[in-house]
Amino acid sequence: MYSPARRLARVAPAIAATALIAGALLATPMTARATETPAPVATDAPAAPAAGDAGVLLALAPASNGVVAAGADLVLTVEVTNAGSATLLEGSLEIGVADESVSSGTELTAWLAPDAPDAAAGSADDVTSTIATGTTPALAPGTSHTVQLTVPAAAIDSGAGVQGIDAQLTVAGTVAAAARSTIVIDDGSLAAGGVADVTVIAPITSVASTTGLIQPAALEAFTNDSGLLTRELDAVVGRPVTIAIDPRIIVSIRALGSTAPASAVDWLERLAAAPNPIIPLTFGDSDLSGEHQAGAAAVLAPTSFSYALDAADFAEADDVMEPEPAADGAEGTEAGTTSTPTPSATPTDDAQPTEPVVPTLEQLMAWDYTSTAIAWPRAGSVVGSDLPWFAASGLTTTILDSEQLAVADDAAGDDALPAVVSAGDQTVLVSDHAVSSALQGALAASNDTARAEALAELSSALALSATDAGAGAGDVPVASTRPVLAVLDRTNLDHTQLGQALDALQSLPWATTAPLQGLLDTAPTTAATVVDAPQPPERVASIARLLGSSQAVDAFSSVLAEPALLSGSDRADLLALLSNSWTTNTGGWNVAVDSSVEASATTLASVQVVEGSNINLLSNQADLPITLSNELPYPVTVVVQVTPSNGRLVVDENRTEVTIEASSRRGTQVPVTAVANGSVTLTIQLLSPSGVLISAPSPVRVNVSAEWETLGTVSVAALAVVVFGIGLVRVILRRRKAGRTAGDDIPAPTAETTPRG
Repeated sequence: MYSPARRLARVAPAIAATALIAGALLATPMTARATETPAPVATDAPAAPAAGDAGVLLALAPASNGVVAAGADLVLTVEVTNAGSATLLEGSLEIGVADESVSSGTELTAWLAPDAPDAAAGSADDVTSTIATGTTPALAPGTSHTVQLTVPAAAIDSGAGVQGIDAQLTVAGTVAAAARSTIVIDDGSLAAGGVADVTVIAPITSVASTTGLIQPAALEAFTNDSGLLTRELDAVVGRPVTIAIDPRIIVSIRALGSTAPASAVDWLERLAAAPNPIIPLTFGDSDLSGEHQAGAAAVLAPTSFSYALDAADFAEADDVMEPEPAADGAEGTEAGTTSTPTPSATPTDDAQPTEPVVPTLEQLMAWDYTSTAIAWPRAGSVVGSDLPWFAASGLTTTILDSEQLAVADDAAGDDALPAVVSAGDQTVLVSDHAVSSALQGALAASNDTARAEALAELSSALALSATDAGAGAGDVPVASTRPVLAVLDRTNLDHTQLGQALDALQSLPWATTAPLQGLLDTAPTTAATVVDAPQPPERVASIARLLGSSQAVDAFSSVLAEPALLSGSDRADLLALLSNSWTTNTGGWNVAVDSSVEASATTLASVQVVEGSNINLLSNQADLPITLSNELPYPVTVVVQVTPSNGRLVVDENRTEVTIEASSRRGTQVPVTAVANGSVTLTIQLLSPSGVLISAPSPVRVNVSAEWETLGTVSVAALAVVVFGIGLVRVILRRRKAGRTAGDDIPAPTAETTPRG
């Protein structure tokens, strides 16, 4: 199929992972055991790293997902990795515990990222007390060493709550690396004080692309047994997770009809049968806030997929074209409930055959969604004015990160921002930053130590949420449960570790999972304001360029009998290019943007007037020839409008409608009448039948010399008279001469022959 705004070939971001090597166990001063990877003999001399050397990595992971029973010893795993190019000398480890406990999610974030710009005052006290020490051997480049330390219970504050811990590696008197984590000391009172009801939303999207629909070969690769989409779906189906699906995936499969890869059809059937609640992202997971900040009039959505549909592919009914609503009118359920969406039944053998019917836009996009009113812009990209703009397009509920919201000091206690608030007239579902970051960290971890570190952070974040649920300001009891929303990063498409993270979450006494519907049914009681985080000006400018080109192509498409063949393809390609998946590949995206704008310019120049030479008009009336070209693979209809620069020439029909076949040229003629001699510039413009200007004015110079026609006529007539007169005279003279010659030949009468009377 032709796409008039054919974009650059798919530019997919590279996803790399670094494998860390674990080694054998070795004794250390305060450990039960320690492990290390034997270091090969180094050819270079060992060197002491500079403080905070980026080539030395340190990970600190408490055992049991960071939960320590009161009175129990603390078991820690510390992993040192030499990612540099020189051998790392022997070092010493020092483990410390914060002298002050962590009491809020804000403090938790500040403790875990002390150098972050938002690490505010009032965080957990950075003063620590040493609770353990250890040593590490020399490490060759690219090797790791793992140490397990056991800290006696007496060295830890026995009070229930969240405690910050840290580790420092010192080499040759210089701090080479540091790491931080947290533990939860549980004396049994945390669960009694409150429970965090966690709603998890996981996106299912695809890789960055410039085409509006995923190509069949890519669909087959994504949905095979080990494909990206298969792995994403495997991680969430049947789990207590709300699926946020990119409709582009659904439409790409449905648009192929009977030619869709079998694995893709099976994948779609699995999605239809999933018990999970499902909500839609925007098509292509397009950048909602970027669209508004770049000047779009409304949230962009597909307009047509007719350019990609072939009636022959729909000769047989598609049994997953439109799933039936869930039983009893349910809009989607969590795992473990009995209400399940049922796919449309496959036609029976005795069903009467019908003519192929190409599905409509609505049929391609239809799904049994839990809600279609939720906007989920990318975290850290929203300004306050975005929300009313979302709502104007029907997206009245917005998901925002808690770090982008603020409430009045007397509206809520520290870190007590509810999961549902209002921002102006819009409802906001608040994604808990600490919980979401920890959950995403567990999915993104490249090894067991990093994963255990993230799960410990998750346990701490949920313990703080549960504490907020169990007590209010002034020690006034509040509800014993607190709704918490956690969202996964849509740019990290690997959800394979989600099951382990959810198992860890559900094992906590102070946390459980909850369905999305509970949040949707909650009326906000707290007013919040959006902390503006506008998108970078250069990104907004690039999006504005794309929007301008798309609007021009949309208007230009009116030259087609079916404009959607052009405008629908262009809109779908635009949404794919605005996908959030491009944000991890800025360089590739900039190239794709330039290519898209250039392709749009080529499309806009595909129907035009073929430039010709000047015209000499030697008669009072004539038909001037004009040649038109159409480089599109579709027939187009244009209106040729000719305007003279002065009154010397009158265009008898200044608007002529012409149809030009696909990829061809066609000539037409414009009748004109000369009024006076002189030079005239005819401006030729092409318009669509609806009046849209589709080509730049094309000037043609005409030299009018109309008297030459009269003079020529008179001259020819005079010449004809002269020739005729000469011929007539010659005939007369010839006859007279012939008469005289005949008279001379008659003999005169004589006397002898004269008769007598």
